[in-house]
Amino acid sequence: MSKVLVTGDSGFLGGAVAPRLIAAGHDVLGLDPLPAGNKDWPHIVDDLSDKTRLLQILRTEKVSHVIHAGGVSGPMVLSDEPAKVIAINVGGSLNLLQACLETSVHTFVYCSSVSALGDFYEPQPVGSDFPLRPLNTYGCSKAAMDMVLRGLWKRGPLDLCSLRFTSVYGPGRRTSLIINEIVAAALHNRAISVEPTTDWPFIYIDDAADAAVSACFSRQRGELHYFISYPEQVSLQQLIDAAAQCGTRPKVSVDASRPRVRRGPLDIGPAQRDFAFAPKIDHRGGIARMIAARRSSHA
Repeated sequence: MSKVLVTGDSGFLGGAVAPRLIAAGHDVLGLDPLPAGNKDWPHIVDDLSDKTRLLQILRTEKVSHVIHAGGVSGPMVLSDEPAKVIAINVGGSLNLLQACLETSVHTFVYCSSVSALGDFYEPQPVGSDFPLRPLNTYGCSKAAMDMVLRGLWKRGPLDLCSLRFTSVYGPGRRTSLIINEIVAAALHNRAISVEPTTDWPFIYIDDAADAAVSACFSRQRGELHYFISYPEQVSLQQLIDAAAQCGTRPKVSVDASRPRVRRGPLDIGPAQRDFAFAPKIDHRGGIARMIAARRSSHA
């Protein structure tokens, strides 16, 4: 039996991780600046700004594992307030990491992002040693924490792991994402304009949450950084076709005035090898589930 602190448990990823931990028989403690809402686990309202309070929480609650899924969740959030992004994603994360180092926490799993790599598109899937060249403050914050963890990895008793998620999508996501926009257009029969992109790697929320839980308790991890993604690169046309199978064909145009975004492909082999991460849901299945969930909520 383990006691797992899940930060961001009121958010998209953390809110999917916590129930899976409970189903696997672990005790869960959630932590988020937002109130608990209707949760099936204990929840603490906290923003990670006070290391002393975090030390008290970890000791009093006898936390053994931490999955840090909280913080600013993408480049579209607080994009014009870089100081806040850094304070939350770097300052808060460092407070939590330091508190873990000073207590009996065994494992610290950091939910990072491929945004730390920036704009990239290579002939072969890139590995964890690919250079970090973030393009925005959010990506910089993820790259900064990844570098801090690299400096500590295997230099103390705290077991460290960084999961570099690609674009996580699915029912319940509140921030903008091209898949969400396409699904909404299909359901409401409206036209949208999107930024130009290459084919892109995605990960459905259920697979992302399963990966976080598997990585947390794996004893076979031999690396620090792991890419978490479905292996297929998906084009804009494939997203449109998948949405059309479940609703009206969305009317999508590309805004050529916006810069072209490139990302992928990624090597998920190490995650498969070290903690049996095998994503189950491709973009077709994921979009079908999103559309079904939206129709059900409006029934």
